[in-house]
Amino acid sequence: MARKLRIRPPTPEELGQIPALLEQPLRPWQRRRLEAVLLYAAGHNAADIAAWLAAPVHTIYSDLRCFHSRRGRAFLPLRRLGAPPHLSRQQRQAIGRLAQQPPSERGLPYGRWSLSKLRDYLLRHRIVRSISREHLRRVLKKGGTRSDASPASCGARVPTAGVSCTGSGNCGRTGRAEGSSCLSM
Repeated sequence: MARKLRIRPPTPEELGQIPALLEQPLRPWQRRRLEAVLLYAAGHNAADIAAWLAAPVHTIYSDLRCFHSRRGRAFLPLRRLGAPPHLSRQQRQAIGRLAQQPPSERGLPYGRWSLSKLRDYLLRHRIVRSISREHLRRVLKKGGTRSDASPASCGARVPTAGVSCTGSGNCGRTGRAEGSSCLSM
């Protein structure tokens, strides 16, 4: 025997919106939710609705409870896809600023950052709670820490003979000047 639902039936205005919504391109969960509400409005219980829609009963209960609490917004909510971000915008900016500074400015005996040294520094100074070297590499690559491709921004010494940069690929320019180097991570 199906349990009793204490969910309000849809109003006539909400019922009038459902056919128009069903004509739009929908994801499967959206279509199922709309059809469940229509069948519930027709007087069917959740067990029958689940059998007709080939969905688990608890999913139908969840759909109807969502409709009850969110009203019309339950039909087309924006669902976040993927895992939630672990780094805030401020943390990403702090990582970018730190990566652009030589470690010697922070009192460290290194000439340049490596991913593991930068990661250790971020963890030790509690800028981030946890981060892998691979994730740090992706953050630096994606974060645009070097938005300006001038030699000063990539850490290169002033190039000679009209060559604009060292060709290491870190600043986005090509060419190699003898005696110049680009500080890379």
